[in-house]
Order: sequence, then C-alpha cells, then structure tokens
Amino acid sequence: MVGAGAGADRMLLFYCRVGFEADCVAELSAAAAMAGAHGRWEYRTGEALVLWWPAAGGGRRREWTPDFGELVFSRQMLTQARLLEVPAPLERLPAIVAAIRQMGRRFCVVWLEAPDADAARQLLAGARGLIESLREALGTAGVTSGRGPRLHVCLLDRHRIVLGTSEPGNSSPWPMGIPRLRYPAGAPSRSGLKLLEALMLFIGEDDLPGRMRAGRVAIDLGASPGGWSQVLAARGVRVVAVDNGPIAPEVMATQLVEHRREDAFRFRPELPVDWMVCDVVAAPARIAALVAQWVARRWCRETIFNLKLPGKDRWREVQRCHDVIERVLVRADGDHVLRFKHLYHDRDEVTGHLRRL
Repeated sequence: MVGAGAGADRMLLFYCRVGFEADCVAELSAAAAMAGAHGRWEYRTGEALVLWWPAAGGGRRREWTPDFGELVFSRQMLTQARLLEVPAPLERLPAIVAAIRQMGRRFCVVWLEAPDADAARQLLAGARGLIESLREALGTAGVTSGRGPRLHVCLLDRHRIVLGTSEPGNSSPWPMGIPRLRYPAGAPSRSGLKLLEALMLFIGEDDLPGRMRAGRVAIDLGASPGGWSQVLAARGVRVVAVDNGPIAPEVMATQLVEHRREDAFRFRPELPVDWMVCDVVAAPARIAALVAQWVARRWCRETIFNLKLPGKDRWREVQRCHDVIERVLVRADGDHVLRFKHLYHDRDEVTGHLRRL
C-alpha cells in the first residue's frame, strides 16, 4: 500500500481496527476539510491503518495535525512519519538506526509496532528480538534521553518500515493504541473490559479515584449478566443493575449490587446518582436520546455508554448521535463534555462519555 505518495517528505499514519479503515478516513477527511488542510488518503480494507499524504505546495507553514482526543476511529496517530525501505532483513537494524539519526531529534522512548492486522501481527511477533538491539543502538547513539516525543518503528512488511513520532499530549498512551488489561477474575462476561478501557481513556488513573469510589452510586442499564456492574462494585460503588435478564451470582455476592428487573428505557432513579452506564442493544440514536435525557434531567452527573453501529456509514451514524445529544443538552442548564471512541475492546460499536460540568 505505502509508496504512492513517495513524493511527500512527511505523512501522518493512523492505526485503526481492521474493517474500519473507510470510517477512519471519512472522519479524518471531515477534520482536514474543517482545518483547510489539503492532501490525500491511502488505505486498503483489512490493513488496519490509514496514511495522509499532504499536498505539495499546500501553503501551510506547519503540518496539519488533528486533535487526537477528538478522533473516534483512530487508535493512534503518528506524525512526521516517513517510509524506510530495507532490501534485506540483515540490513534492517543499521538502516533504521541511520534513518533515526538523520531525524536529528531525541526521543523519550522507542516503540516497535505493527498495524493490528493478521500478517502485520505475525511479522511483529517474529521481530521481538529487534527492539532490544534497537534500544541499545539508539542509546549508544544518544538518541533516547528520557525527553522529547515518542519514536514509533512500524513494521509494514519484511521490507518496508514507517518511522514516526507521537507527542504524549496528543496521542494514545499505549503502544499501537492498545491497552493491556487483565480479564477480571470471576467476571461473567468480557464486556467489563470495555468499561475498564473507557474509564482509563475518558477519566484517567489520576481523576478516577475521586470520581468513582466507595459511597458513589451508579445505575447500570442493560446490566445482564453483570460485567459492568462488577467493574463498578470493584471500586466500592453501589450499583442498581437494571435488566429483565439475570445477574451472575458472583456479581450479586459483592453485596454492592441491587438487581431491578425493569426495562432500561422506562427506569427512573428515585434520587439523582453519580453515574449511569449503559450497554443496551438498541438503535444508536435511541441510546443517544436516552443518555442525553439522563444528563439533561440531572438524573446522573456522568455516563459511559455504547452505541451499536450499523454495517456502513458508521462515521455518519456517530455524527447523528452526537447531534441528538447536543440538541437535547442545548436546552439544559450548564456545560457538558461529550466524547466518543472506538475502543480496542469494542467491535461494531463505539463508546461514549458524557459529563455534566
């Protein structure tokens, strides 16, 4: 795939989930148009990455760089990226080191990566020994110093590598944009990993203890079998699990979960709560209207929710849900923060976070 834009000195590289390349491009194209940036996109379905080649002589003094925190379908963003072709595997290490030294910068860390697609993952697994040799060589060359941006070495295939950088304040904090989370012991389903990742991404480890702790109260809409309720209870939060389906005995055994066999769309809290989480399978716009109602009517202060997306025009559907929420909240008092992200643990859905300020 890479190579058609070789006339450009630098490019941007975005990782995404396999099968979502077109959605990633649709979103990024809208962002580029809004910023007045000109260039072209390059991708193939199934390769889990997208490239942006800026137009030659575009008249911009600085390279266009989106706000990563606002992107939905991009897992990671590499800036100042350049293609390196290595004819033979034995020449790979010296060629990479030489190319990095020519960049004339120092980096806080080096990450060896590959797009999250089958062939690239196999290539990365076979190159694990390269990273230690690379770190040693870069340390000797004085390239890694504990300061500066991150350096990414992305293996595309056996002969092509992309070198790029990321700024800690405008990128994912995880290699390849993939958090490594432990499956909770005794969890009734894997869905709890989605909530764990969402909390890390939207809230962060520094703020989470103050916003989700013992004494807080949460409503879990569509709770069965209890994966999200278990994550909340593990932090000492009292949970009302709302679902006509069963809640796993190990979740109820926490003694912090109360099960209400009621319809998620008709349930109303007796008093305002701190959190509402929602993993209900329903039309995305219907979920968007539901969570907007909870925040606008001050039934909760903060909510994390999933939108089950259609098979096509997924970026357009996210925009539609965003507009549904904003139309409701524009009539409510106070400000709010709304974000969406296609998490690593999501599949055909995106996760949203809405908070009343």
